Amino acid sequence: MNAYKFNTRISDSGTIVLPYEPHLYDMDVEVFIVPLSDKKNKQNVFSANDFINKWQGCIQGMSHLTDEELDNIKYQYLKEKHS
Repeated sequence: MNAYKFNTRISDSGTIVLPYEPHLYDMDVEVFIVPLSDKKNKQNVFSANDFINKWQGCIQGMSHLTDEELDNIKYQYLKEKHS
């Protein structure tokens, strides 16, 4: 996310509208603008259901394996993926 900073002067006829009448009229000020998060950022949310839908069945048919064996398979997969 980008933020913007600039110096300006507050006046009655300015283009920035303040939510209240400040005591800062005719004074030099430093302004920071930080955009609010938008709907685009919310599209990157990955829910638990998304995870289940993506990964269901990846170890299907391995119910006979012990937890330790399944952990080893997961470890090997991640090791190969990130090597």
